Amino acid sequence: MTVMKINVEQIPCYVSIGIHDEEKKMGQKLLIDVTVEIDFRRPTGASVLESDDVTNTINYVDIYNTVQKVGKAKSYSLIETLAEGVFEAIMVHPSVKSAKIKVHKPHIPFPEFQGKVSVEIERTKE
Repeated sequence: MTVMKINVEQIPCYVSIGIHDEEKKMGQKLLIDVTVEIDFRRPTGASVLESDDVTNTINYVDIYNTVQKVGKAKSYSLIETLAEGVFEAIMVHPSVKSAKIKVHKPHIPFPEFQGKVSVEIERTKE
């Protein structure tokens, strides 16, 4: 199997998210990284790369649009739930064999908090 990774990093997504109603009401800008592994061999053994056709793969714009759609679909309490939602939506694409989603929360609404927060999920299709 020939595998290629496609990385789309730091996708900005404005999301209604937080554990407090005020947080959800205001919304927050999150940054989302998506890495997908694609099997570029067709069942016949030919490579989809030979066609040089974007319809034979998942393209960057599709990944970006999927992140935006999931982020705006509903209000979330946890970035973990958002990460799972993006993961499930990306894995629907037939050429995706595995995916890793990382959600960064750059602005923590507590002044005394120091550090960076992110959640990452990674799985392979069974």
